[in-house]
Amino acid sequence: MPTYVSDKGVWSPAKEVIGLTNVSEKSFKYKGKTIKPGQPFVYEGADRAALQELHAQKVETLGSDFRHDPEFRQAVRNQGFENVEEYLKYMDYDEKADSEKFKKMATKVTAHEMPEVVKEIKQMGGGKDFSGNRGNDVIGGFGEQRERSSTEV
Repeated sequence: MPTYVSDKGVWSPAKEVIGLTNVSEKSFKYKGKTIKPGQPFVYEGADRAALQELHAQKVETLGSDFRHDPEFRQAVRNQGFENVEEYLKYMDYDEKADSEKFKKMATKVTAHEMPEVVKEIKQMGGGKDFSGNRGNDVIGGFGEQRERSSTEV
């Protein structure tokens, strides 16, 4: 799942630190070291899932600066404020503190753990049972699961 951090409404990939293994059949260089096939290494950089999402959309960031957003500016006017700066002052918005918070979050380490292998969840079907599930469907999906025949459904 991609992780992003926002700076005044402009969303950028968060940074991540994660242990990976070179699963390719070729060696490659990373931070001055040669990583051989099957060798573990530590990746430090932008969230890879976020980079893939941005690449698919052919953009470098998401969103736009909220101070220049026409809908936000109109909402501010509708509330009786002269301009965005007056509204931000009224809301005690501290741009310097917000930028510091962004810098802190942008360097936040995100943990990516491998999910545990669990028993396959059987899907509940309706009507005739064509799933090859021998007439048993799983009811629910939260907490304990019980099985009953599809003819009882």
